[in-house]
Amino acid sequence: MICGLKWPTRMAPNGESVISAIAQRTAATSLEAVSADLIHAAFSHSSVGIALCDADFAVRVRNPAIERLIALVPGNGTGALHGLTLIGLLGVEVPPQAEIVSRGGWRGVGDLGLGRKIAGGEVHVTVEAFRGENQASGWLITAREQTAQPALAVVTERQLIARSEKLTPREREVMLALQEGAGNKAIALRLGISPRTVEFHRARILQRFAATSIVDLVRKVTSDVKASMGLVVPSHQ
Repeated sequence: MICGLKWPTRMAPNGESVISAIAQRTAATSLEAVSADLIHAAFSHSSVGIALCDADFAVRVRNPAIERLIALVPGNGTGALHGLTLIGLLGVEVPPQAEIVSRGGWRGVGDLGLGRKIAGGEVHVTVEAFRGENQASGWLITAREQTAQPALAVVTERQLIARSEKLTPREREVMLALQEGAGNKAIALRLGISPRTVEFHRARILQRFAATSIVDLVRKVTSDVKASMGLVVPSHQ
């Protein structure tokens, strides 16, 4: 809620007069004085879109973040806007003004429409009423991008085994060959070591992961890496 906001009779193009009024009131009621420059910087650089409207929903000030959002809509002008028009430009189905007023606020979700959806995400819009000194009142519109969470990376069992930090480089080579289903002699030939050395590495790996079979070993090694890296193992390799 913004307290003590007095709408100036003349609005500066960049909204500095409004920001100054907010800063003055904030400084008067806070333990620490907050400069107008600090308030203006926060308003201008916020990643949340902000629009300040008067009691009749005429947009008096809007910050760069909300300008960027509505600019995604082809043909959007840069002139004066009504609050409900701005909400519509954010891709939200606009309710009647009387409904917003009677409820004292409103929330909605949009996607900017016209095929310009933001990276698979949404735009969450909030309208809140506020009242300050001398019965001054208005509406605060905020818009925040909510992008979809990125999908977890999907890797194969072999990629996971190759990333295991609990295996030595030689053990990884043996483990990868075991995962393929190769026998001790085939692995020995491939790696240029004796079958007995292959058996030694195999026994050590099984013991380290408390595995009862190669299938069990592969499952435990890949699960261990997956847990440490947040990766998803495909059910079918």
